Amino acid sequence: MEIAEILMNPVRQRIFQYLLTHQKGTVKEMAKVLTDVAPASLYRNVKLLADNNILKVCAENRIRGTIEKIYIINEEALNINDQGKTVQMALLRISASFAKYFAKENNDPQKDMLLLSVCTLNLDDEDFRQYLAEINTITIKYVNKKVNDNSKVRQVTMISSPVEEETNE
Repeated sequence: MEIAEILMNPVRQRIFQYLLTHQKGTVKEMAKVLTDVAPASLYRNVKLLADNNILKVCAENRIRGTIEKIYIINEEALNINDQGKTVQMALLRISASFAKYFAKENNDPQKDMLLLSVCTLNLDDEDFRQYLAEINTITIKYVNKKVNDNSKVRQVTMISSPVEEETNE
């Protein structure tokens, strides 16, 4: 099974996001957060991720004769040369970043100026190159801006993708 195919399962996505957010965790710790996932399903999906080398055991706890495994994301297994898979992994990380933000008790999207904007452009390749060049010029201006006491770290992600044209058959 391909890594992207494995991670497209909603429960496994949430396990992956949990570990992106918390860096490590046991199945019991995950269960405290993923309360709507049955424990048997959680164990089964963590095992599948570990069996496919997406997760690895970083430590073990001995608890009354049993061994509790502590999992982390296997970064080496996720270093992918396939651009499509790399993009999918980046999207999962962005999703995890939003999940972490919204999991905070006092998040305030308006105060924090959270932004999600989607638009569709009809441009030929040369116009699109010009559009990207203009955005790059503006971005560089602000990337090079000096940090001051009121500065906040902000992550801006821009994604461009082709749109499948609908056919009216």
